[in-house]
Amino acid sequence: MDKIILEKPIDLAEVLEFASEKHKGQKRDDGEDYIVHPIRVAKIVDFYKGQYSKNREVILAASLLHDTLEDTYTSFLELKDNFGAAVASLVEELTSATFSSRIIGKAKYLAEKMQFMTNYALIIKLADRLDNIRDLAYSSEGKRQRTISDNQFIIDYLKEHRELTGSQTKLCADIKAEIDKYNEEALSK
Repeated sequence: MDKIILEKPIDLAEVLEFASEKHKGQKRDDGEDYIVHPIRVAKIVDFYKGQYSKNREVILAASLLHDTLEDTYTSFLELKDNFGAAVASLVEELTSATFSSRIIGKAKYLAEKMQFMTNYALIIKLADRLDNIRDLAYSSEGKRQRTISDNQFIIDYLKEHRELTGSQTKLCADIKAEIDKYNEEALSK
């Protein structure tokens, strides 16, 4: 992909501060501040794609902000005004339509949505899925089982319905490895 022309430079420290403020008071299942999750997602994205991308700042900013439209009182216009159209559009692409996912089921909804995402959005979404699997220790057994099952369905669906880039293929393989590790641990109990 060509270098995206930005309205203004992206300051990742400013993006992190904005995301931290928006997620203030939110907690993960393990009690950690929610912002830890977007930070980990950004690190995963940087490892698999960002460090090689001409648009590193855009995808890292979108990674840090990936849950703001869905989980906070943040508008698309607010993201666009603060970080530009490229970042805001990418975050919007990553945002789930709660109503649709309830109708057809979360895994099927996400798999179909991910099939048609841009390559950058898919990298971020896969990084999000990987981090969620790695962070299941403090979740209820029901949530763990749903997360594992949903991710297995999504990975299988994407492999069948979409041509994946090298980075996406590696991320899918690592998600599958985490699923296998979880299943092995569950069997040994």
